[in-house]
Amino acid sequence: RQRAVAYPPFLVDAIGLLPYSAAGLLLVAGASKIRRPESMAPVLKEMGLPGERGALGIGGVEIVLGAVGLVVGGGFVWALVATLYLAFAVLLAHLWRSGATVECGCFGRQSTPVGPQQVAADVGTALLAGVGVWRDTPGLFDSGLGVGRSVAYVAAIAVGVWTLRVAHTGAIR
Repeated sequence: RQRAVAYPPFLVDAIGLLPYSAAGLLLVAGASKIRRPESMAPVLKEMGLPGERGALGIGGVEIVLGAVGLVVGGGFVWALVATLYLAFAVLLAHLWRSGATVECGCFGRQSTPVGPQQVAADVGTALLAGVGVWRDTPGLFDSGLGVGRSVAYVAAIAVGVWTLRVAHTGAIR
């Protein structure tokens, strides 16, 4: 008979935060695209897609999916978040391998040239969303957290989003 492993509560909480950080990053990236769609236009045109209109559409999808992840959660939603990050990774890998010299435009003016850093960051962020699939992580409103823990979660998610943004852009700002 197998004995259940009891993990310390702080470790369980830390693991539980991972998908929320991936969703929060979608909100930040989406807002950046809505605010400055021209920053993503070159990479979209390189792929044969409409420039600024495409950036506005992608930004809108990111905002909606990020918000649904944070509020509703659930395995299906986290699978969608992970799939979106994997799609970004595939597109950026294709551009990088084809020798494109454009910036990704993911975060407005603080973007970096398409390359292995962005591909790895998107794959890594997809894995964080995958934790939500594995654990069937609920949205924050259904998580049963008290007010104190909710405030701590939001602060930790903000740190996670900032860390992921640095991983994606290399810019500490």
